[in-house]
Amino acid sequence: MSIEGPAAAPYADNAYNQIVGNTELHHRLFSAHWEMTYRCTERCSHCYLDVVSPRTAVPGELTTAECCRIIDELAAMGALNLTVSGGEFMARPDWFEITQYARSKHFLLRLFTNGIMMTPTTADRIASLHPYAVEISVYSVNAGTHDRITRLPRSFELTTRALRLLHERGVRTVMKTPLMHDNVYEFHQLEAMAKTLQAQFRYDITITAKDNGGLSPLVHRMTFDELAWLFNETMRSEEWLQRHVTPEQHTCGIAGNAIEIDPYGNVSSCVGVRTSAGNLREKSLKEIWENSPIWGELRGLTVGELPVCRTCELRNLCMRCHGSALVEDGDMRAPASTNCREALARRQVLVQRGDLPADFPIPAHLREMHESNSTFAFIPANAIEVR
Repeated sequence: MSIEGPAAAPYADNAYNQIVGNTELHHRLFSAHWEMTYRCTERCSHCYLDVVSPRTAVPGELTTAECCRIIDELAAMGALNLTVSGGEFMARPDWFEITQYARSKHFLLRLFTNGIMMTPTTADRIASLHPYAVEISVYSVNAGTHDRITRLPRSFELTTRALRLLHERGVRTVMKTPLMHDNVYEFHQLEAMAKTLQAQFRYDITITAKDNGGLSPLVHRMTFDELAWLFNETMRSEEWLQRHVTPEQHTCGIAGNAIEIDPYGNVSSCVGVRTSAGNLREKSLKEIWENSPIWGELRGLTVGELPVCRTCELRNLCMRCHGSALVEDGDMRAPASTNCREALARRQVLVQRGDLPADFPIPAHLREMHESNSTFAFIPANAIEVR
C-alpha cells in the first residue's frame, strides 16, 4: 500500500534512493514480500485473496524448516527488506520462530497484520523483533463500518487496541487505509485518528479484483466523483504537471529488485502479477532469480511497448498497474481501465484548478470504451466531454 502520488525519481539526490535505483537497474534482489499463510481472522469483503479460517489445516504450506531455509537464501542473495504478511501471519503457530530467525539475519523487517490476535504477550514478542514498522489496516473511524467490511464483530475495537499495545512498547506503527466508496469522505477524520493513535497514516486508492479474477471486491471501488473529490483534497498540482513519462520508462518497479513469495513457495514479481517464476521447493532462489525468463519479459514492458499507453495524452497523470490490466482487462499490454479512470479524474481536477486548459485532450480510447458500455460506463459522460 502506498501513498497516492507520482513515483519518486529512482535516482533522486538521496543515498537510499540511489541504492534502490541501482538495484533495480542491475536486477539485484533487494526486497521480498512473503505471504506466509492464507489463513486469516477476518473475511474482508474487499480482499483480493480467498482466505480461510485461522483454524483450518492447509496442506502444502511451507514448513518452519523450509521457511528458515528460504530466509537463509534471501540473506545469501543480499536482500535487505523483508515484509511478512498473510492472510494473517500470526495464524501460523510458528510465526514468532520464523520472524525471529529473519531478524537474526539482520533483515529490515516489516509486518502486516490486522491486529486481531494481538495481546500484551504478542506485542512484547513483536517489540523484541525491533521491526522497522508494523502496518495495520483500519477501514473507518466508525466501528460499524469497519466491522461490516471485515465481517468480524469487534474487529475495530481489537485492531485499534493492537495499535495502542504496540505504541506503548515503542514499536513504530502505520495505520493504513484502503480508500473506497465506504470511507472516502472520512479521509480527514482518518488522518486525525491515526494522529490520535500516534501512528503514521498511509492510504491507497487501489481496490483490485480477486487473484482468481472475481470482481466482487470492486463494489467498494470509489466512484469517479469520489476520486475527483479525493484528488482535489490531496493532489499537489506541480508534482503531476512536472511529471514526464518517456517511452523508455517502466510504469512501476515490476521485476526490478523485488519478489513475492506465497505460502506454498511460489515466487512471482508482485501481488498484482502472479505469474510464477518458479517454486522454492523445486529450485533455489538464486536459480529462480537469475534464470527465470519471466523477469526479462516483465522488465521489457516499458511504456514504449504498450500500444495504447505510449501515445495516451494522459500518460503523465497515470499510475498504471500491469496486474490490473491483466486481471480486469485481460491483457497486460492493454490500458488498465481503473488506472485510466484515475488519470481522467486527475485531469478533471487540474482543469478545474486552471492548471490545465479546459480543452486538454481526452484520449480517443477512453471515449470509445465509454461508448461501448464497457467497464468505463461508470465514468460520467460529462467527464469525457471537452468544453
